[in-house]
Amino acid sequence: MVAMLEDPKRPTVFFGLAGAMVPAGMKGVVSTMVRRNMIDVIVSTGANMYHDLVEALGEHHYLGSPDMDDRILREESIDRIYDTYADETKFRMIDNRIMLLADQLAEQNIDTFSSRFFLNQLGDFIDKEGKVEDKKDSIIWNCWRDEVPIFVPALNDSSLGLALTQHHIKFVEKKKNPFVIDQIKDNYEIFSIKRMAPKTGVIYIGGGVPKNYIQQTAYLQDLFGIPDASHDYGFQITTDSPHWGGLSGCTFMEGISWGKEKVGGNYATCYCDATIALPLIVKTTLERSKKLEKRSKLRLKF
Repeated sequence: MVAMLEDPKRPTVFFGLAGAMVPAGMKGVVSTMVRRNMIDVIVSTGANMYHDLVEALGEHHYLGSPDMDDRILREESIDRIYDTYADETKFRMIDNRIMLLADQLAEQNIDTFSSRFFLNQLGDFIDKEGKVEDKKDSIIWNCWRDEVPIFVPALNDSSLGLALTQHHIKFVEKKKNPFVIDQIKDNYEIFSIKRMAPKTGVIYIGGGVPKNYIQQTAYLQDLFGIPDASHDYGFQITTDSPHWGGLSGCTFMEGISWGKEKVGGNYATCYCDATIALPLIVKTTLERSKKLEKRSKLRLKF
């Protein structure tokens, strides 16, 4: 990772964040990476961004037990993510606030929006509505402040998408034009970022849609006949093995067969729980990198 950040050609670094790392306590680490200019573009699950929004607006996740009777938790409106609990009644309140924001955006009479645009609007919303102590480590807010784009290519598969669905149904019933996310517009925007970059590096926390979405930017560039499109650097943290055939365990070497990684590129994989490895690796990178403060800020315009 140090070599990628100190490369004189200034690679654009894409960061893929899978799963639900925010309830697991990783938002401060990711926000540090944003503030210290370690990453330029984030691709995330909707779950991570939703949970980040929840905490940025003053709500919380709680340490619980994986052995609790889930029928009781259901009766008490408590949602469980292994040993992490959340208050479903608070989630519903956040959903309503997302719907109200979507109502306001719909009044702009723009045909469609990208998920990147919507996450940027959420950052502005947090800036206005969140308290300083709640938003200071918010991924969404830090990315909004530092102009780091966030893409959520599977936005429908999250509570963000469900809140927007409620807005959509309400507006359709009123015979009004709803706020619409165009995920192909996401493809165009992230392709534009990839095409402008002299070199690119990738960091994957887990797999899933975020990992593949970043991987395919190289493939998409190749489809347009742009040479040397493969990613130059890659680092991933995963607990999955490659022999199961899943994306989380897919090696960078396998990506070479697709043209997503470069022959002779610089790649490494850490097989570990990301909640253990990521903070240690980020801290070590910050200590070892001698040129990070001189790394130019990538300013992207849309």
